[in-house]
Amino acid sequence: MFLLWQHNKTSYDSVDAAQDAVKDPKVTTKESPFKEISYVEERSKTHHYTLTYPKTGIKAVDDAMKKSIYAKRDAFLASNATRFHATVSATTSGHYISFLIKNDVFLPTKQVESSVQTFTYNRQDKKLVTLKQFIKTEARLNRLSKEIRTEIQRQNDHLQWSAKKIDHLTQDTWETFADFGLDGKNFTVYYGPHTLANHLSVISIPITAINKKRDTTVFRLNTHDKKYVALTFDDGPNKTVTPRILETLKKHDVKATFFMLGSSVEEAPELAKEVLKEGHEIGNHSYGHENLSKMTGVEAEANINKANQLIKNATGQEPLTIRPPYGARNAELEQLSAQPMILWGVDTLDWKTRNAASTLKEVQQHVYPGAIVLMHDIHPTTADALDAVLTYLQQQGYTCVTVSQLEGLQ
Repeated sequence: MFLLWQHNKTSYDSVDAAQDAVKDPKVTTKESPFKEISYVEERSKTHHYTLTYPKTGIKAVDDAMKKSIYAKRDAFLASNATRFHATVSATTSGHYISFLIKNDVFLPTKQVESSVQTFTYNRQDKKLVTLKQFIKTEARLNRLSKEIRTEIQRQNDHLQWSAKKIDHLTQDTWETFADFGLDGKNFTVYYGPHTLANHLSVISIPITAINKKRDTTVFRLNTHDKKYVALTFDDGPNKTVTPRILETLKKHDVKATFFMLGSSVEEAPELAKEVLKEGHEIGNHSYGHENLSKMTGVEAEANINKANQLIKNATGQEPLTIRPPYGARNAELEQLSAQPMILWGVDTLDWKTRNAASTLKEVQQHVYPGAIVLMHDIHPTTADALDAVLTYLQQQGYTCVTVSQLEGLQ
């Protein structure tokens, strides 16, 4: 279930000025979308602020929320800002309600600085829930870190941040993702201004991406002082390019992961078998590069199963993982298959630039310990770049592993 309620700033009621002065701040109670919860609005004409926040009737919960919200108000009162507005919205997920308080501070320069506070309320236990209480295990926290990092980079192919900055913004600590919300299908993390962008930023991933079926040991960044990276190749096998890729990987004694199209395997079954024989891992990339998220559940499942069967017929082994084309996935798709959905953390843009030097540059600028690197074994320029890419990674102390090794699936 998804429910959104937004209470915006409202103008003052027409009341007697003298009465206003006595009742400053003026506190009123309004309905919320939830029977047992009300919204409190506090307005001060003297100090130029308006607060709207939830009230559950549970003292410990309400005191905790008010303390946090009032801390923002008090910071405004101690500043030279001219106005302050706090508004509330809410989303639901089962017996959880996630409240989002958006704080807008109006500066003398007429600029507005925004920040958020989040509170997730368990209607059954009548308690606020922390990230640790919701996620529960460090393995899932590490998974969350990887998923958020992947989504940040997927949203912007031309990200110019250093790997160090992205690492800092997605550290697998409980504090990093403390500002979170749930909406039934998605887990959402909020980043304040001047972090991801100059404005508030929202990053969402399917809740299923961090549920208990993902509760496996995942390599932490710099595990045992080693820097691991997984090279992946999509859309093959290709009769011209894939053999060149295999030759270069063998030269550097590196194992990689190939996300194969069922239609490509139909055209080159012996080559698919050769990839596995060389010790590389094979994943499912759909039958013909269709957008699985736009299909019905039945259609998507049939597509995945068709590709699985073709790969198994050619190689004797069913693929361990799935990479949805375009990185397009949804909660239903995540639940369809027992095979984990694998995206990427570094897009070399080899599909776009078709330039070996550019492919190497993307790796040099964006690779980080624990990264999954996206390439395609259908472009000759990717094969041209691979030797330099592997040389660079090895010079930087990286160890190349398969996706299943990196993700803790083996």
